[in-house]
Amino acid sequence: MTTRDGVKLSGTIIVLLIVGVLIFLGLKNREKPVPYEPPRPRTSVTERKVRTPRRKPKVEIVQDAASTNAAAEETISMRQLRHERAVMFVPDGDPIPGFDTKGLVDDTLAAFRGNAPTEKKLELMNQIAVIGDKMVMPAVLAALDDKDEEVRTLAVEAMKAIDDPSVVEGVEKALKDPDPDLREEALECIATLTPEASLNDIIMQALNDPNEDVRENALDMLTMLVDDCMMPSLDYALKQGDADTQETSLTLLEQLHEEGSHNALQPIIEQGLLSQYNEVRQMAVSILQEQTGQNLTTYEQWAKWYEENRK
Repeated sequence: MTTRDGVKLSGTIIVLLIVGVLIFLGLKNREKPVPYEPPRPRTSVTERKVRTPRRKPKVEIVQDAASTNAAAEETISMRQLRHERAVMFVPDGDPIPGFDTKGLVDDTLAAFRGNAPTEKKLELMNQIAVIGDKMVMPAVLAALDDKDEEVRTLAVEAMKAIDDPSVVEGVEKALKDPDPDLREEALECIATLTPEASLNDIIMQALNDPNEDVRENALDMLTMLVDDCMMPSLDYALKQGDADTQETSLTLLEQLHEEGSHNALQPIIEQGLLSQYNEVRQMAVSILQEQTGQNLTTYEQWAKWYEENRK
């Protein structure tokens, strides 16, 4: 080998060494791969549909028929607003006339009988909640027995859209629910019903509720439903309620007497005059004197007068 060939070979070796070093350094400094992280689960449709119970503002004691009508109109407007809001949660369109309501009810009942996943039951109940027809009550009653609070809340929402006495059974069941917010909301389902004797059991049950908000809402409903047929509830409120409840009951009884009721004075005498609260007894005397023109003061005097003068 000549000297020139040796120089060429050395040069080639050097070049190869340099290239090898560069390749090694490049491999060493390559960016390490980012470890795989599974994507976060997306919020499900069911989770996005969860609604917290809305509490109705407490209505004030009304003194005349005009105020009563205004309060009723306000409640109807609130119900329409709830219905419009609920429509947004219907997954596959608004159930308009022609919609297979019976099919939906059958599917919902099958879901509860078969213990379907909660997400499926919520999907069905979101549609049931906006139909507003008594045809859905079998599904509502089934939903009220469900262990999931959101499902039971949707059952109450469904009853709010049904202006029919068929909701009474559902309201009675809802008033046994462990959630006080749901019990309070359930009372609103009877707000626009025509007063009838069957509503007394609901009102009296709610007036005896351990939760103050439920009791107050029961008194609000009694104020809106005040009628001769609700006399058992008024009598119960005078007998079992606190001072504020008893005073409200006296006001409603006075209103009924002014509207021509022949039965309103008796509970004022029998319950109001014997109240454990001094302010309630004084209010009862004042109402009786104003309504009858008699200047009597004691229970004995009023009881004797009533016995002699009742029709």
